[in-house]
Amino acid sequence: MSGPFSVPPQPDGVTTAAEFVAALGRLRQWSGLTYRQLTAAAKASGDVLPTSTIAGALGRTTLPREEFVAAFVRACGLGEAETARWVAHRKRLAAGMTPPADPHDAAAGPDRPPGPPEQPGPDGRPDQADRLEPGGLDGREQVDPADPAVPGDPAGPGGDAVRPKTRALRRFVVAGAGVLVLLLATGVVLAQLPVSWAGGDARPSTTPAAATSGSGRTPPSASPAPTAGSGRTLPDGWYHVVPSHVADRDLCVGEGRERNRRTDRPLAVQRPCRGVVPDTYMQSVGGGAYEIRWHHPKEGVGCLTVDEALSGPGALVAPENCSGAAHQRFLLQPAGAGFALRPLHSGMCLGALYGEPDVAPGAELAQESCTGRRDQVFLFRPVPVPAWTRAHRTRPAHA
Repeated sequence: MSGPFSVPPQPDGVTTAAEFVAALGRLRQWSGLTYRQLTAAAKASGDVLPTSTIAGALGRTTLPREEFVAAFVRACGLGEAETARWVAHRKRLAAGMTPPADPHDAAAGPDRPPGPPEQPGPDGRPDQADRLEPGGLDGREQVDPADPAVPGDPAGPGGDAVRPKTRALRRFVVAGAGVLVLLLATGVVLAQLPVSWAGGDARPSTTPAAATSGSGRTPPSASPAPTAGSGRTLPDGWYHVVPSHVADRDLCVGEGRERNRRTDRPLAVQRPCRGVVPDTYMQSVGGGAYEIRWHHPKEGVGCLTVDEALSGPGALVAPENCSGAAHQRFLLQPAGAGFALRPLHSGMCLGALYGEPDVAPGAELAQESCTGRRDQVFLFRPVPVPAWTRAHRTRPAHA
């Protein structure tokens, strides 16, 4: 039995993130509320809880944000004491999932990620080839048990012990040579990167073949923060938005659903251009940034939005009420014959969820690390003003 006359589900006994999300799902079923009703209930409590956020959080197996848990539990009808109980359990799970610190990385500080595990060398001991010997730079000498001559040993091969200072100097020279080679190699790689990622007026070739040829190198995932482009701009107006890697398949960006059917919410996907819905209006908001506004005959106007303002790769894109938030605005950066779409809040790029090979109708758009490949280059083909908007004398405006 569910509803306000039965005992609500509790997080007691939940030990994993997936179980916690499942418990939240049972709580929603107990409340008897739809996603839209939960959004309305949250608004009445002073919280912001979009339907797409609810669907996304309940469709994953990772811990939702603490703010989401509090707003969701309140919207389901529980009081502050029970809300605090859910939030506290979520905190315990989050703390329990923190991996133990690696003693080798203790000197790296709390803000640096732990390094990769040591790989055994040919003699079965951890490989120390890429570690600086303490005797090289900090003034201390390290005794290597495998060295043929060590302090206290009368002599190495040939009768003469190798002096510690000589050995330390040799290691310092070897380390310095390695650093020099690394710097030279980095310079060669940077010189060959596509100039389109250098900023300013630099652009990749306008031919798709030139844009994708080569060794498949990609810019660093930590792309520069988006800034206003100094080249082409896009006039405000109605467009078909075409991912360039499926331009020959006549696919455009329109409304669809997740292919894995985890949720039934509207998302931005690739679909046939003929009869594509909703109608798309590109609205400049200054600084080279735009809102991508979907006009639907029944649902009204919404702005394409990066899920939950997430700043990492893999976040899907869905329509929400236009609020002017940074995760609803995209820098249009000239790229080849089209533009890259870069969310202002993250500086990443929109593209097909599974990259350039993802050419099937229904492929979801997602926020990903910028690669410069064709799935992240969009063509904007002007279309006439939709007949239904002329009949209703609709002009673009914030929802």
